[in-house]
Amino acid sequence: MIMQRIENKFLSKYISMPTLLAVITILFFSLFSCDEEEFLKEEPLDFLTPSNSYVTNEDFEAAIYDLHSTVRNDLWGQGGRDDNPRVTWYGTDLALTYFDTTGSNDYRARWGAQGVQLDLWRILYRLIYDSNVVISRSKAENKLTTEQRLVFEAEARFFRGFAYNKLANLWGGVPLVLEETTEPKKDYVRATREATYQQAADDLEFAADNLPDIDTTSESRINKLAASHVLTEVYLSLNQWQDAITESSKVINHPNTALMTERFGSRVGESPNSEFPWGSGDNKDVYWDLFRQGNQDRSAGNKESIWNLQYQYQIDGGGDGQYLLERFVGPFITRASVRESNGSTKTVVLLPSTYYMGRSQGFIRPSDYFLNELWEKSGFDQDIRNAPHNIVRDIKVNNPTSEHHGKYIMADNVPLVRTTNNDTMRFFYPMVMKVSTPENHPSEFWDADQTIPGTLLGSAQQTWRKHYMIRLADTYLLRAEAYLGNGDLINAAGDINTVRRRSHAPDVLPADVDIDYIMDEQLRELHFEKLRIFTLGRLGKIVDRNRQFNPIVGEYIGDHQNLWAIHFSEILKNTEAKLEQNPGY
Repeated sequence: MIMQRIENKFLSKYISMPTLLAVITILFFSLFSCDEEEFLKEEPLDFLTPSNSYVTNEDFEAAIYDLHSTVRNDLWGQGGRDDNPRVTWYGTDLALTYFDTTGSNDYRARWGAQGVQLDLWRILYRLIYDSNVVISRSKAENKLTTEQRLVFEAEARFFRGFAYNKLANLWGGVPLVLEETTEPKKDYVRATREATYQQAADDLEFAADNLPDIDTTSESRINKLAASHVLTEVYLSLNQWQDAITESSKVINHPNTALMTERFGSRVGESPNSEFPWGSGDNKDVYWDLFRQGNQDRSAGNKESIWNLQYQYQIDGGGDGQYLLERFVGPFITRASVRESNGSTKTVVLLPSTYYMGRSQGFIRPSDYFLNELWEKSGFDQDIRNAPHNIVRDIKVNNPTSEHHGKYIMADNVPLVRTTNNDTMRFFYPMVMKVSTPENHPSEFWDADQTIPGTLLGSAQQTWRKHYMIRLADTYLLRAEAYLGNGDLINAAGDINTVRRRSHAPDVLPADVDIDYIMDEQLRELHFEKLRIFTLGRLGKIVDRNRQFNPIVGEYIGDHQNLWAIHFSEILKNTEAKLEQNPGY
């Protein structure tokens, strides 16, 4: 009707109807049309994208927990032969494996340009990549408060500094990536080793300044003392001795940190087990207590704890079930055999047992140096870390079908079969109980048939406690390194003796302190707790310690192998610049 009136009034005099319609259409779209870019912009409502993944405090917390998860599940929780943590103990003074004695591990190739180290390299760069994302997004538009932005950046920079420190320890100078990577890049070049350590120091200084105190943050998050500890290690690599002393002293002198010197925690007050003295009972000590379930966190009264990996069996987010220290480190005791009087053989242990490290399989045998000379230099019978319940050197035959059932292998001179390499390198050797949980395996892993007390199912192969990433005893030994570097042997000996006195070990004299003594003490205190190859790499001691204390590996390791090779695949992909290889590879 309206259009009809318009046509009647104007059409004949001024304009034709088709022209008028065109004008109206143009005016309509001019007045009411939207911005084309805005109209085509997608707004995700029910899925995550880069635009909506880093907005709220909860978003950033999830990203931080993913960094923790990478350290826990990838550095410590992989199950294969060439996965972590096993690959960080091969070729060290800690372990001499049957892979070494059979020639299966040739470290000239294993650490070479096409060796097994690529996975470890990628894990550390994944930490860097993910940290860079958190850092950049914390500074972008989001809903964080100023304080939240600062803490998230500090925690992400902790992990970035942590990763660069470890990369420098094993590879020397590496490419420094300090911004979020948003597109393919093929022109990486290596920084110097000093510059890599300096970048780690810059990140960790920021973290130490801005992270919350150990008493005000969750045990599942990083605190400023953890940052100070790792920063101490970086300062040692930079020969900044006084800075290392200052930073480690912040950890040691904190009013709420202390070495645990008295028995504590979940296993105190148990009745002794006369059949298996290394099981339950009040014949134990504080070092044994440090590694029992439930005793690792500060909330359990453990003032020695600085940073723990939060493993928790049957808890969502509590780990992927691949933290298999029992399986890796314990002997494959169900394959060890004794000779019967009629000439036949019987296994030492008939079935997996809570008293014999569950379903252990003998992949990481402690070296002869670790098992013998290391403790002979430390007061073999005095040092509680070598007590018979902490390193079990003689065990009972636990097989009712054997005439030797109930006898001790060594004390009763039971004829142990030792005819093959596997017999001594994999099937029978001392049990390191800090990685096990005697009498405390979860109930569902106990066999219903307890005719042989302690029998477990074959699936009992995990580790069932949280894991120390940083413990105060470690900080004391780092400060001892710093005092040694600074020429202060008295204070270096003082820090070492603080750790040794807790273990009832004889004091070391200042004149006897050198870097090898400190490395020995780190091995005594932190065995199977630290990733040993990083310590040897940081100190440039991979070659030397293998040649001194690991005769199989030391016989053929190359002079150049204090640094690992950059993997050939990384060099090959870097087509727009030259990624230099380490010398000798």
